[in-house]
Amino acid sequence: MGDLVVVTALRIERFALRRGLGDVPVIAVGLGVRHPSRLSLPPGACLVVAGVGGALVDGIAPGDLVVDDLSLAMSLRANGFPVHHGEVALSDHLVGPSERSELALHTGALAVDMESARVLALAGDRPHAVVRAIVDTPSRALLGPATLGGGVAALRRLAAIGPVLRHWAESQVKEVQQ
Repeated sequence: MGDLVVVTALRIERFALRRGLGDVPVIAVGLGVRHPSRLSLPPGACLVVAGVGGALVDGIAPGDLVVDDLSLAMSLRANGFPVHHGEVALSDHLVGPSERSELALHTGALAVDMESARVLALAGDRPHAVVRAIVDTPSRALLGPATLGGGVAALRRLAAIGPVLRHWAESQVKEVQQ
């Protein structure tokens, strides 16, 4: 399928995402994307940056999705997924509890990751979206006993969203072609 390319950081995210995406390329670029210029994207394909992330605000649970594209957020919600539409902030390090509220305040973002902004810099004018399945929240820190459960919930969610991502990409390509 040439309509969509999915980029993620970690191999475990890649494994989860590939389960529902069939022949869609899923590329793992590494934590923090140190060399985004090495990522080559086929012309015309939609780009989705997906994986796990941390919630910056209360009201988002482990396994919930934070999506920056409204049409994709609505499609996911219509298919029964718990979705929060909003921005995802970039950090060069794991964000601890004391930083979360300040980052949310300064960026307006709902979640944080270490890759999306760097990958999206390569998107150009192609349709693109960020999808983050939440592992940790302000009340459930990443380095705590709830991490395993949050991680499992997030990876299961990533494994389930493939058909919606494919449909979104197909609709975006049709819209661009019209």
